[in-house]
Amino acid sequence: MNKAIPAFWDILPTFFLIPLKGVGIVALLLFSAIVTNFPSLFVYIIIFFAAVKYGMEILHNTAEGVLKAPELSFKVLNENYDLPFKLLALFLLPLYLLSKVGDSAPIISIFLVVFYSIVLPASIMTLAYTRHLISALNPIELVRLITRLAWSYVTLYILLFFLSSAPSIAYFFFAEGIGSSVFLAVLFQIYFYWVMYAMMGYVLYQYHDDIGYELASEREDRKKKKLDPLSGIDASLQSEDYMVAQRDLKALILTNPTDLELRRKFHKLAKISGDTKELTQQGAGMIWRLIGAGKNVEAANIYLDCVKADSNFKPVKDSDYLPLATELKRMRLYKKAISLCNDFHVNYPNSIDLPFLYLLVIKILIEDLSQDEMAKPILSFLEKNYIGHEIADDLAGYNSYLSRV
Repeated sequence: MNKAIPAFWDILPTFFLIPLKGVGIVALLLFSAIVTNFPSLFVYIIIFFAAVKYGMEILHNTAEGVLKAPELSFKVLNENYDLPFKLLALFLLPLYLLSKVGDSAPIISIFLVVFYSIVLPASIMTLAYTRHLISALNPIELVRLITRLAWSYVTLYILLFFLSSAPSIAYFFFAEGIGSSVFLAVLFQIYFYWVMYAMMGYVLYQYHDDIGYELASEREDRKKKKLDPLSGIDASLQSEDYMVAQRDLKALILTNPTDLELRRKFHKLAKISGDTKELTQQGAGMIWRLIGAGKNVEAANIYLDCVKADSNFKPVKDSDYLPLATELKRMRLYKKAISLCNDFHVNYPNSIDLPFLYLLVIKILIEDLSQDEMAKPILSFLEKNYIGHEIADDLAGYNSYLSRV
């Protein structure tokens, strides 16, 4: 049961007021007046189906948590008119089965009467939210619904049992003073019928998570998420439910790995939530994608965020180092650039970027940091291992400079 939804027994007076408020009382008086003033079999049948249809609409309203009568419109009274016929079939089926069994099997007859009496509310509720007569007649489905509702179904059943006799009691009480009245008889019958349907609908709403009943609002949210997957994530962010937003966004990235915008959102979210592990893991994948897209400045900023979260962070591809180091130098973050390049020759000894990366380190040490002594072993390493390389002239120039100094 959803704890945020009040139990139906806690709001019992509300169900008795639904047919008496707004459009509900208009429909109640209108149907009763028509039957009273136009007493014919045809009118009785029309009003019967109209009352049943409107009762089902009340049930649908309360099943969505809307505790008021629906509008009395042409659309309401004419759409889904198969439901009253299916409901009638629901009532007539036990009678048909009993006629077939007859007196030849009294035990089976008793079992049928008892079983269908017990499951009738569950059958009506199932018909209301599935709109399928077969489902509403399926004993397995009905027993499963009753089992999930448990004691709440027992409470509902008892209330419905007493309400089923309420029209006769109410009519007897009022008719004793004013005499017989077709108007009152019809009014009480329809009124309590609608009250019962309001209760059954609300029980569906109260237990919709447990019985697998999807609310219209939830269905719309699901459609919106399908059309715009970020809508649900944005809603989680607005409610500061960062864990849910991060989980949903991560799942979305797995299905859309090349979407940089999703990764940007995740990176910001990981920073907000302080999730160092996710920040660095996603950051590593984001860096090489950004560099591949020519967005080196953004890649450098992501790298700085990752290093701040974990000082041991390193990019995952050897081709990421040179663009990052170049951008860090341009940002005048010289020590960050050198730290990035440490032990590159150990981790990527065969990288084609190695000589260019270490030449950049030499340039930073000599030209930007004036740390000539630190540049010498790197210069010696490159001269020894990259004889005749295209960087040879640059190496010779720096070697000449260091010799003069």
